[in-house]
Amino acid sequence: MRLKLIAILIALMPVLTLSSQELEWSVDMNAVFKNTESEYWGSPSNTYIFTRITPQIGVLLDSARHRIMGGVTWYQPMNDHLHGYKVLPAIYYQYKDNAKGLGFKFGVIPNELNAHCPTYLRSDSINFVQPNIKGAVFTIDKPHFFMYSWFDWRQIQTKNKREAFDVTGQLGWKTNKENNYFSASAVLRYNHLSVSKMHYDGEGVVDNFVFCPQLFYGHWWSNTSLYFSAGMLMSFDRDRVGDNKWHTPVGFYATAQASWKWLSLTESFYAGDYQMPFYEKYGSLLYQGDPFYHNKIYSRTDLVATIFQKDFVNLEARLTFHASEDKKTAFSQQVAVRFFIDNNILKHHKNKTKGVSRLPLSPQF
Repeated sequence: MRLKLIAILIALMPVLTLSSQELEWSVDMNAVFKNTESEYWGSPSNTYIFTRITPQIGVLLDSARHRIMGGVTWYQPMNDHLHGYKVLPAIYYQYKDNAKGLGFKFGVIPNELNAHCPTYLRSDSINFVQPNIKGAVFTIDKPHFFMYSWFDWRQIQTKNKREAFDVTGQLGWKTNKENNYFSASAVLRYNHLSVSKMHYDGEGVVDNFVFCPQLFYGHWWSNTSLYFSAGMLMSFDRDRVGDNKWHTPVGFYATAQASWKWLSLTESFYAGDYQMPFYEKYGSLLYQGDPFYHNKIYSRTDLVATIFQKDFVNLEARLTFHASEDKKTAFSQQVAVRFFIDNNILKHHKNKTKGVSRLPLSPQF
């Protein structure tokens, strides 16, 4: 399968070059070392050492409003015999109208969720091993209004596998003045877990709704920035083959971050009822969020040092400390590098101009 995908892309390259109005390409590479020492059952101790590379090539039409992109995502964990690798297709159509602030993608889309998911929706480890979204993404970005939504078909129903997908969106109002940003928004997700075709005993449909209204404020200076967000985190869960009752945990959620030059400190805090009430039964097959939210009190602290940062490459070191109300803790150390290059970056360097955005390694939501 891997060789067939590569052969198809190589065969298409001369055709695309001759027939397209403009050819676009990019290479996105991540390398991560992360070691976690944990006392919490839901997030056991582990070590991630992997590289992930996504080369893409595609055609731009109609003043770059339409794109067809194709490529592969190669995820390679580092172990004794290099087992556990994944080579996944990344093929999608994109429409983008900057003047109207509209965007749409459909297909297998690489690295789409990393910058848009808070950890209560998508944990770090899932971002590592499941970089692609299989479905669609729709965006609206107006001067005072924004919407970001997607549909991700995580697992198709087969003889032995259960159907699993989620539909997620954020809708909000914003004001963006010089050095100040304020927004009021709400995040809504529906997680769905169905049955396999064989429909084994004990299988049934499970529903999980997540709703988080929140306020966000950010202020920045030349080399310093501060932001704060706060809201209510609510979910509505039902296991139809279990007690078939709705469980409605509610809690308070807040995040604050301070950055100065090459250092940043981020604190995320949750207090309330146990989120993900069926996590012990279904785990990440149903819930994509960090299992630490299956606690009444949870604190996460991140200290990040940017070792160097260029237009096309970033290197950062991160220390993360998790703590819950039952005094179960986890401590992780991470070093990550991201390299990204495309035809636009090369144009900027060729013309000796500045202005290429520097890469965020792990944006906070």
